[in-house]
Amino acid sequence: MVAPPPPRVRRSAGDRRAQLVAIGLELLPATPVQELTIDEVARRAGISRSLLFHYFASKRDYYTAVTRAAADVLLEHLSPRPGVPADEQAAGMLERYVGWVETYRDAHLSFVRGAAAGDPWVAEVYEETREQLVDLTLGALGLPDDPRRRQLVRAWFAFTEDLVDQWVREPTLDRAELVALLRTFLDRLLV
Repeated sequence: MVAPPPPRVRRSAGDRRAQLVAIGLELLPATPVQELTIDEVARRAGISRSLLFHYFASKRDYYTAVTRAAADVLLEHLSPRPGVPADEQAAGMLERYVGWVETYRDAHLSFVRGAAAGDPWVAEVYEETREQLVDLTLGALGLPDDPRRRQLVRAWFAFTEDLVDQWVREPTLDRAELVALLRTFLDRLLV
């Protein structure tokens, strides 16, 4: 006798949204967010395409939710580790950032370029994330938060994003040299 299949469990709206965003996050290492197909996400969730739109009003709403979730994961990943001496926190953050771009290069590049191209939903998430990264950096360095330092750290992030992206494609330095170079530039900017 064949056992009947287990009963389907109805998920709450919040659980289903979280599941759909998690599927998007799983796909991000190989697929930039704008290239995620709703059909593939729905298939992996075991739902119809139309049901996905019950939880997200549009593709853009879904992409925004996935982008925000990815930004939250990035921020958590880069946050200083408890117990790490202040003078090592910035280098640790940089090391983790380089690793992040190595792992999620296409998705990261899509995020950065989507913001630069003026896509409003990407730009909004990007700017929020950039400001939080500025906060993390100033905190890790134990520096006061003022308009001048914020502006310099924002500019340093633009330089860092570009250099790390180029380095991932064509490493001209070893990883330790790259991290040291980025840290040196940051220190010189903030003197």
